[in-house]
Amino acid sequence: MRIAPSLFILMVFMCVSQSIKAQVLEITISNVQNTSGRLCIAIFDNDHNYREEKPFAARYLDKDTLMCTTVKVDIPVCPGTYGLTVLDDEDGNEKLTLNFLGIPKEGFGFSNYTLKGLRRPHFDHFSFTVNRDERLAIHVIMKYF
Repeated sequence: MRIAPSLFILMVFMCVSQSIKAQVLEITISNVQNTSGRLCIAIFDNDHNYREEKPFAARYLDKDTLMCTTVKVDIPVCPGTYGLTVLDDEDGNEKLTLNFLGIPKEGFGFSNYTLKGLRRPHFDHFSFTVNRDERLAIHVIMKYF
C-alpha cells in the first residue's frame, strides 16, 4: 500500500508532536499590592546577566484586572538553569524606583527565595534547574518596604 507524501508528513508530524513535552515554569506570585502598573517578570540564565540586569527573557502582566493578591502564569522554557525576578513596576519605567535613601519604593521578589535584609541576593540564592519534560513550580513572594 502506498501512502501519499502529504499524508505521510502529517502522520510523522502527529507522532513527533505527541512525544514532545515542553518544559514549563508554573509561576505563582503572591502578596501583590494594588492594581496600578504592571508586573515585570525577568528570567536570567546566568549570574553575569543578572548582575548586568540583562534578562534572557521577560514577560509583562498588567495589574489593572487583578482580583486578588496572587497571580499565576505559565512560561515555557528550554532545559537549563535560571533565576527569576519580579518587579511591581507601579510607575511604568521598567526599573526599580528607589527613595533618596536607596530603599525600594516598589515591590520586588525572587524565585523560591525570601529576601533577608536589604542586600541584593546572589544568583545562586534564587536559581533553579529545569530538566527536560518538566513542569516546575516557582513561587515568588513580593516584598514591599
